[in-house]
Amino acid sequence: MRKSMPMQESSDLVLISTSSPILCGIYQNGECVKTLSYEGKTLDALTQLYSDLGDMKIARVFYAKGPGSFTAMKLTHIFLQTLQITQDIQLFSVDAFYFNHASPIRAFGNQYFIKEGGEIVLKSLENPSKEEFTLPKRLVQEDFGTCNEPLYILPPV
Repeated sequence: MRKSMPMQESSDLVLISTSSPILCGIYQNGECVKTLSYEGKTLDALTQLYSDLGDMKIARVFYAKGPGSFTAMKLTHIFLQTLQITQDIQLFSVDAFYFNHASPIRAFGNQYFIKEGGEIVLKSLENPSKEEFTLPKRLVQEDFGTCNEPLYILPPV
Protein backbone atom coordinates (compact mmCIF):
# COMPACT_ATOMS: atom_id res chain seq x y z
CA MET A 1 0.00 0.00 0.00
CA ARG A 2 1.31 3.43 -0.94
CA LYS A 3 1.75 6.00 1.81
CA SER A 4 -0.16 9.20 1.24
CA MET A 5 1.75 12.44 1.43
CA PRO A 6 0.50 14.96 3.98
CA MET A 7 -1.40 17.83 2.40
CA GLN A 8 0.66 20.98 2.25
CA GLU A 9 -1.04 23.97 3.86
CA SER A 10 -1.54 26.76 1.36
CA SER A 11 -0.17 30.20 2.03
CA ASP A 12 -1.07 33.71 0.97
CA LEU A 13 1.44 36.24 -0.35
CA VAL A 14 1.52 40.00 0.04
CA LEU A 15 3.66 41.66 -2.64
CA ILE A 16 4.85 45.26 -2.81
CA SER A 17 6.77 45.66 -6.06
CA THR A 18 6.06 49.24 -7.11
CA SER A 19 9.56 50.35 -6.03
CA SER A 20 12.81 48.90 -4.73
CA PRO A 21 13.24 47.01 -2.52
CA ILE A 22 10.50 44.58 -3.47
CA LEU A 23 8.83 43.18 -0.37
CA CYS A 24 7.00 39.89 -0.04
CA GLY A 25 5.27 38.48 3.00
CA ILE A 26 4.15 34.88 3.39
CA TYR A 27 0.98 34.58 5.44
CA GLN A 28 -0.76 31.64 7.02
CA ASN A 29 -4.14 32.07 8.67
CA GLY A 30 -3.81 35.83 8.20
CA GLU A 31 -0.52 36.10 10.12
CA CYS A 32 2.83 37.01 8.56
CA VAL A 33 5.16 34.04 9.05
CA LYS A 34 8.05 35.09 6.81
CA THR A 35 9.24 38.18 4.96
CA LEU A 36 11.45 38.42 1.90
CA SER A 37 13.13 41.51 0.44
CA TYR A 38 14.75 41.92 -2.96
CA GLU A 39 16.93 44.79 -4.18
CA GLY A 40 17.50 45.53 -7.83
CA LYS A 41 15.44 45.29 -10.97
CA THR A 42 11.84 44.12 -10.73
CA LEU A 43 12.24 41.36 -13.33
CA ASP A 44 15.22 39.89 -11.47
CA ALA A 45 13.44 40.21 -8.12
CA LEU A 46 10.22 38.53 -9.32
CA THR A 47 12.24 35.73 -10.91
CA GLN A 48 14.16 35.22 -7.65
CA LEU A 49 10.93 35.32 -5.64
CA TYR A 50 9.37 32.65 -7.85
CA SER A 51 12.49 30.51 -7.40
CA ASP A 52 12.54 31.07 -3.62
CA LEU A 53 8.91 30.00 -3.30
CA GLY A 54 9.78 26.65 -4.85
CA ASP A 55 6.86 24.25 -4.60
CA MET A 56 5.06 26.25 -1.89
CA LYS A 57 1.31 26.10 -2.42
CA ILE A 58 0.00 29.63 -2.88
CA ALA A 59 -3.75 30.21 -2.66
CA ARG A 60 -3.99 33.99 -2.93
CA VAL A 61 -1.78 36.98 -3.71
CA PHE A 62 -2.50 40.44 -2.30
CA TYR A 63 -0.49 43.21 -3.92
CA ALA A 64 0.06 46.91 -4.54
CA LYS A 65 -1.23 47.74 -8.03
CA GLY A 66 0.33 51.21 -8.12
CA PRO A 67 1.14 53.98 -8.40
CA GLY A 68 4.88 53.61 -8.65
CA SER A 69 7.40 52.55 -11.24
CA PHE A 70 5.61 52.11 -14.57
CA THR A 71 7.90 49.21 -15.58
CA ALA A 72 7.55 47.53 -12.18
CA MET A 73 3.76 47.70 -12.37
CA LYS A 74 3.70 46.23 -15.90
CA LEU A 75 6.03 43.36 -14.96
CA THR A 76 4.13 42.63 -11.75
CA HIS A 77 0.81 42.61 -13.59
CA ILE A 78 2.08 40.15 -16.21
CA PHE A 79 3.79 37.98 -13.58
CA LEU A 80 0.70 37.75 -11.38
CA GLN A 81 -1.76 37.28 -14.25
CA THR A 82 0.41 34.38 -15.44
CA LEU A 83 0.35 32.81 -11.97
CA GLN A 84 -3.41 33.28 -11.80
CA ILE A 85 -3.92 31.47 -15.09
CA THR A 86 -1.33 28.70 -14.71
CA GLN A 87 -1.72 27.96 -11.00
CA ASP A 88 -5.31 29.04 -10.29
CA ILE A 89 -4.23 31.63 -7.73
CA GLN A 90 -6.71 34.31 -6.62
CA LEU A 91 -5.52 37.91 -6.93
CA PHE A 92 -6.49 40.86 -4.74
CA SER A 93 -5.06 44.37 -4.95
CA VAL A 94 -5.05 47.80 -3.37
CA ASP A 95 -3.26 51.06 -4.12
CA ALA A 96 0.31 51.35 -2.85
CA PHE A 97 -0.64 54.04 -0.32
CA TYR A 98 -2.09 51.23 1.81
CA PHE A 99 1.46 50.06 2.51
CA ASN A 100 3.13 53.41 3.36
CA HIS A 101 0.53 55.19 5.51
CA ALA A 102 -0.57 57.33 2.53
CA SER A 103 2.74 59.19 2.25
CA PRO A 104 3.99 60.55 -1.12
CA ILE A 105 5.30 58.02 -3.65
CA ARG A 106 8.10 59.18 -5.94
CA ALA A 107 7.18 59.36 -9.62
CA PHE A 108 10.14 61.13 -11.28
CA GLY A 109 12.30 64.17 -10.56
CA ASN A 110 10.52 66.16 -7.87
CA GLN A 111 7.13 64.77 -8.93
CA TYR A 112 5.27 62.59 -6.43
CA PHE A 113 2.01 60.71 -6.38
CA ILE A 114 -0.17 61.76 -3.47
CA LYS A 115 -3.65 60.84 -2.38
CA GLU A 116 -6.01 63.78 -1.92
CA GLY A 117 -9.66 63.25 -1.11
CA GLY A 118 -9.57 59.66 -2.35
CA GLU A 119 -7.99 60.65 -5.68
CA ILE A 120 -4.39 59.98 -6.72
CA VAL A 121 -2.70 63.03 -8.20
CA LEU A 122 0.78 64.01 -9.35
CA LYS A 123 2.37 67.02 -7.60
CA SER A 124 5.73 68.74 -7.41
CA LEU A 125 7.18 68.45 -3.90
CA GLU A 126 10.58 69.72 -2.79
CA ASN A 127 11.05 67.87 0.51
CA PRO A 128 8.22 65.38 0.96
CA SER A 129 7.91 63.40 4.15
CA LYS A 130 7.96 59.83 2.95
CA GLU A 131 7.42 56.60 4.82
CA GLU A 132 8.92 53.30 3.76
CA PHE A 133 6.65 50.58 2.45
CA THR A 134 5.86 47.94 5.05
CA LEU A 135 4.06 44.63 5.03
CA PRO A 136 1.00 44.34 7.26
CA LYS A 137 1.41 42.17 10.35
CA ARG A 138 -2.08 40.81 9.81
CA LEU A 139 -3.72 40.25 6.43
CA VAL A 140 -7.20 41.76 6.14
CA GLN A 141 -8.80 40.54 2.90
CA GLU A 142 -11.59 43.12 3.11
CA ASP A 143 -9.02 45.90 2.59
CA PHE A 144 -8.32 44.58 -0.93
CA GLY A 145 -10.40 44.41 -4.08
CA THR A 146 -10.55 42.22 -7.17
CA CYS A 147 -10.21 45.01 -9.75
CA ASN A 148 -6.57 44.22 -10.50
CA GLU A 149 -5.79 46.67 -13.30
CA PRO A 150 -2.52 48.53 -12.69
CA LEU A 151 -2.83 52.17 -11.61
CA TYR A 152 -1.01 53.85 -14.48
CA ILE A 153 -1.10 57.51 -13.52
CA LEU A 154 0.97 59.34 -16.08
CA PRO A 155 1.23 63.04 -16.80
CA PRO A 156 -0.09 64.32 -20.14
CA VAL A 157 2.56 64.33 -22.86
